[in-house]
Amino acid sequence: MGIRLNIIAFLIFFCTVGHGQESEFVSGMLLDAETIEPISFASIRVKNRAVGVISNNDGSFRIPLKFRDLNDTLEITSMGYDSREIIIGDLIKDKLNRLYLNPMLIQLDEVTLKASKKRGKGRNAGNNEKPISAEEIIGQAIKNIPLNYPFNPQSYVGYYRDYQWKSGGYTNLNEAIVEVFDKGFGTSDYEDSNTRIYEYSRNMNFPIDSLSERLYDYGEYKTKTIPKAFLKSYGGNEFVILRIMDAIRNYNTFSYSFVDHLDTDFLKNHDFSLEDDTYLDGKALYVIDIYKHNWKFMVRGKIYISKDNFEIVKLEYATYDALLGTRKIRKTSKKIEDRLLYRTVVEYKKQDDKMFPSYISFSNKFEVKVPPLFTAKNVLIDFENQRFEIAFNRVPLHFKVLKDKNYNISYKGKGIDIEKVVLEDSATVQLYPKMNLGDQALEVFYKEPGEIAKDDFRIVMDNIIDMDGNKLDYSETYSLMQFREFFVQQRKPVVQYPGKDLYMDKNWPIFQDQPIIKPDNYSDFWMNTPLRNEGAIIK
Repeated sequence: MGIRLNIIAFLIFFCTVGHGQESEFVSGMLLDAETIEPISFASIRVKNRAVGVISNNDGSFRIPLKFRDLNDTLEITSMGYDSREIIIGDLIKDKLNRLYLNPMLIQLDEVTLKASKKRGKGRNAGNNEKPISAEEIIGQAIKNIPLNYPFNPQSYVGYYRDYQWKSGGYTNLNEAIVEVFDKGFGTSDYEDSNTRIYEYSRNMNFPIDSLSERLYDYGEYKTKTIPKAFLKSYGGNEFVILRIMDAIRNYNTFSYSFVDHLDTDFLKNHDFSLEDDTYLDGKALYVIDIYKHNWKFMVRGKIYISKDNFEIVKLEYATYDALLGTRKIRKTSKKIEDRLLYRTVVEYKKQDDKMFPSYISFSNKFEVKVPPLFTAKNVLIDFENQRFEIAFNRVPLHFKVLKDKNYNISYKGKGIDIEKVVLEDSATVQLYPKMNLGDQALEVFYKEPGEIAKDDFRIVMDNIIDMDGNKLDYSETYSLMQFREFFVQQRKPVVQYPGKDLYMDKNWPIFQDQPIIKPDNYSDFWMNTPLRNEGAIIK
């Protein structure tokens, strides 16, 4: 019996599961009254109850029926729109209620402009003058962070979800209700903040893609990667990744590339320009365009800053691959979204004279490599019969697999010539090397099996296909978007911290074996599950 050394073995598993679950909600969709476009990330609060949700990307939202039965009122606000109140009892159950917001029109008072030689310009403005350049406005806003944001402990209860967007639909939707215990802006969010999970759910009403659920893999096979970017997995905990991408909360630590440290790097790393003001809850906001372009990347974004206390209300930031083939992508290119690498949006809302988080969203493009259909499942060295044996997982096209020129075998960098190729069975071939004096094969077969190091042996096969035309070891790739989103439903001061055993493990996936404890008032919160077919109802 021949002595064989097993060089390669592959084993791949696939799994898809699904089931459905229904809850009692009244559903709505926010639309622009003029364009009929969906309004995403709008604040929808249950009046006088300090709870609410944020509208989804398609403008949809849902509210538990108990609030309708109590005849509560919804307060709806969104940047650039007139606020609106809706009696929940007027919303119809089992129907998607379309609600329209009017773009805000501001009537400016008549003013008289006068030139003043005393007024400085740019960075030379006097101490009593308001900033007049985009850079000065941002600089003042960063300087005012200790004044405008909470440095005392707070907690935030909200709806968290992560999901992937593939071919126009959601997949791998995970949802949770969590409470974040933040010790304040003077502490490290990653080191000092903790999270308690009230409930989590793997939503089986949406498709499951087991390949795209894997952790990012930058190793030999690169089965899941972010093109031209690297993202630390933090043990697969997507919620931790999301919180790190809040550059306002992490203003004095590194958040993500180019923003880097918001307090020291943001201004010097970008170009800025003032745009027309916008409004939120009737208050005017500076709108500043963010731009950066080098030979590899381009950044586009906006930062919204209040005109009274220079609070950073909202930060939108997206990074793109600037190289489109051999040409650089332009600032106004229509293909810019095709080159998106990652995007983050974070908004804060003022309560009790401080700015508290309203929502944060972080998304990135990634690629999944599909395991090849046609592979070599085993490569063996038959020392007794002085030959190599290759077993395929599918029947190869015989006239291709029997050509010796389709094999390139080397040992310690030196090639081994093949004398003949023989079919052992329909899916297995035997390669007989030349064994003349001076041939490299002699060094292999006159050694003991234990003396052959795997890294010294290399075989490359080319131009081999199976009976269905699949190329050997050919892997298709497909692209998806990964989203992580957290929407605050209630804020409250910290009275007492839970025991450490109730906190989420930051270095373990949020949806695997984490402690789950529901509070007595758990019914006050709910999962704002998105519509299954986003956009279908609008059309």
